[in-house]
Amino acid sequence: MAGTKESPRQRMVGMMYLVLTALLALQVSSTIIEKFIALNDNMEQTVTLNTSYNNNKLQNIKQSVVERGNVEREVKLAAQTEKLHQETTLLLSYMDSLKKKLIEDAGGRDEKGNLKGANEETAVEVYMLGSDLQKGKAYELKARLGDYISSVNKQFGKAYPIMAPDGIENNLYKHNPEHKNKDFAQLNFGQTPLAAALAVLSEIETKIVAIENDILVQVANEVVGKDYSAGALFPVVRASKFVPAGTPYQADVFLSAKLVGVNPAMNAGGVTIPVNSEGVGQYKFIASGGSYNEDGMIKKSWTANIKVKTPEGKDTMLLVKEDYIVVKPVVQYNSAATKLLYKNCGNKMDVLVPALGAYYNPEFNVEGAVLKKLPGQGKIMVIPQGAATVKLKVKNQGQLLEEKVFNVKLIPQPDVEVKVNNKFVDPLIGVDANSIRNVSVRIIANAEFKSTQPEDAYYEVVEWRLRLASGRNATVNEPVRNSVYSFGSSARIKSNDRILVEIIKVRRKNYLGQWEEVSMPSNPVIIPVI
Repeated sequence: MAGTKESPRQRMVGMMYLVLTALLALQVSSTIIEKFIALNDNMEQTVTLNTSYNNNKLQNIKQSVVERGNVEREVKLAAQTEKLHQETTLLLSYMDSLKKKLIEDAGGRDEKGNLKGANEETAVEVYMLGSDLQKGKAYELKARLGDYISSVNKQFGKAYPIMAPDGIENNLYKHNPEHKNKDFAQLNFGQTPLAAALAVLSEIETKIVAIENDILVQVANEVVGKDYSAGALFPVVRASKFVPAGTPYQADVFLSAKLVGVNPAMNAGGVTIPVNSEGVGQYKFIASGGSYNEDGMIKKSWTANIKVKTPEGKDTMLLVKEDYIVVKPVVQYNSAATKLLYKNCGNKMDVLVPALGAYYNPEFNVEGAVLKKLPGQGKIMVIPQGAATVKLKVKNQGQLLEEKVFNVKLIPQPDVEVKVNNKFVDPLIGVDANSIRNVSVRIIANAEFKSTQPEDAYYEVVEWRLRLASGRNATVNEPVRNSVYSFGSSARIKSNDRILVEIIKVRRKNYLGQWEEVSMPSNPVIIPVI
């Protein structure tokens, strides 16, 4: 704006207006209509916030004038700003009535509050442009805007430009042969859908409150004091970094500024927060768990104090309170046996917490077992001792993530595998007496146990005995200390005899490579001879 230095917000509004007027020159699609609606909503929010700010600013001015002794010059300034505020309020109220009437003429709103006639152009032209017999409201608006600017410039010695320029006066259109001869009404409301027309009006409202703010700041500097001075601007985006596929992504985007000459001091939780050269502090802590709800979440909050000097040099304290949600991380146990552990065995586990990512640095404690850490993060071995259950506690950065209880199971009894001539014999059929050359014995681990504990599932027969039985009599042979017994040529095996295999001693190699004896059933394996 001429005659004054534009604030960052005013420059942003000006940029929004350039985008708006450019979009009006295009054939708009439904997507663009939605953008106009969003743009209008944002500008209306800006107008509401700035109007409230201006009102507070005016009250501060009036109060300061009283506190400073009602100096004649300052009383006059306060009266001028009061008059300006009244004129601004009347003009904004008038423009809001235009928007309300446009919405009504275009069909109003549905039950959800959405515009029914967002694409409607005819109703906009009829109301804003009018006809040959009677000009529309856009021409009345242009006149009111002109009166407002003239009044402001005269009262406060300003040189604000006109707010409703015709095409030849508009920098965007004055060199465009198609639009330079159009007036303000035709440029902004001709062939213009309702959503865009509302955005045009809201954009003008932002200019009005910006002008009022400019005047109020100028007056306040004389009777109240100085405002903060903004330095470098930088954009800020506040949004979740993680969005599940198929769900909406939403972000708050806004401008922030470094206050010139202001060095805030911050602390939270009794700890001083480091503040960088841009005046930004970073508060970092390890989120703790607790009593999670049924959805696995806890609502928590933290508070911080920001100490800063006012433009007048006085210390002031600002309180910040932020809510956050702690989500219970899912602990994954990648193990062959996820619900039970085998006693005296090296049960390996890979404990993962994907949600922690690079911050995953687990600690483990067990009750009822011996714990050994294996190479690799989260990899452990649990060796149950005598307890019926084992409790495993998983922590990260000192915070308890989960307590997991595992049942302890005894090692299942292995099977005895007996072969004759290296072949299995059907006990219902038996084996031919003349074909028997040797008998072999193997100890086979339980299949489920072997699949989960392969390093604990190697068995070896140490000693066994083979006996030939005929009727009620049986030979007594020396124990066999290897896995195969061979019959010599002098062996006399007859039809209807029985071969008895008795297991005397079996051992198992555990995860440490050590052998331990295994108790086996005493009943023999019987092979009938035919």
